[in-house]
Amino acid sequence: MKKNTYNSKKRREIFRRQIMTKDNMKITVFGIGGVGGAIAAMLMKTYGDRVSLIARGKRREHLEQNGLTIHGDFTGEFTVMPVKVTDNPADLPVQDIVIVSVKNDAIRKAAEQIRPMVGENTVVLPVMNGVTGYKELRELLPCGIVLPSVIFIVSMAMEDYSIVQKGRFFQVKSGNYPGDEKNRALAEEVCGILAETGISWSFSENVLTDIWKKFILNCAYNVVTARWACNVGAIKADPERMEDCRKLMDECAAVGRAQGVEIPESVTDEMMKRISKSGDTDTSSLSRDFEAGRSGEMELFSGAVVRMAADCGIPVPVTEAYYEGLKEIAAAF
Repeated sequence: MKKNTYNSKKRREIFRRQIMTKDNMKITVFGIGGVGGAIAAMLMKTYGDRVSLIARGKRREHLEQNGLTIHGDFTGEFTVMPVKVTDNPADLPVQDIVIVSVKNDAIRKAAEQIRPMVGENTVVLPVMNGVTGYKELRELLPCGIVLPSVIFIVSMAMEDYSIVQKGRFFQVKSGNYPGDEKNRALAEEVCGILAETGISWSFSENVLTDIWKKFILNCAYNVVTARWACNVGAIKADPERMEDCRKLMDECAAVGRAQGVEIPESVTDEMMKRISKSGDTDTSSLSRDFEAGRSGEMELFSGAVVRMAADCGIPVPVTEAYYEGLKEIAAAF
């Protein structure tokens, strides 16, 4: 496979001149689910016909005919009509920015599909769960500039293809690929462009730490709500479940540190505060998947931690117990 090279100052300057004209800017969102749909709505509201969407089947038909509607505490309520929706990325020219928002098990397929519209100067932002998506995209794409990213949002795609966003936060952090400091200025420019949408999109000095922080949160929040088929309010009302969340976070953080990631000792307290501040009726993506009879990202939020822990020689008894419980439930789907 062709090796990525990001060492051209001239290339970065050309990209910056092109993209900062805004009139010629080309942005595509791949994956119009709860997260990708929320991002796409804000992008289209700001940048209009410079934004393209990749969607399939009935979702694509609905977007073409009715537009994208979002109901949000942070975003407000509005509908935007996309100028370009396609299920074939090869229909689009090479893009300036490509935002990829898919489930982790769909990364390989997504990389294959977006390849025609990713050029040498294209900035690719994986906005998804887990801690390996950015690595996989960089390995799978023959060119392009991958910026590791993490999003904090509560949003979901509804049966009518609208997006519901809950809470007063919509935050994305992006940063340089590890060891790729030479693209810092470009990364900051891209974050600034995306922040003009109203999303709190910022450049992070320690994006891998930020990615792991969210993963640590998800490996408790998603796992406990799915295991006990409950919302956040039920967790907060049960001291035993809250203690389980704390233990799951501690175990996941230990695995991250064993892999060389800088994770502060305060991370569990910080993420527990996020749970405490969440709305009582909030649910997790995994709990919604389980309710619908789907295993969703069970392996990502639980099985992956067990496997990484085994590789590192780190004991994770609470994670293992929850993983077994989730598998037992999922076996009946």
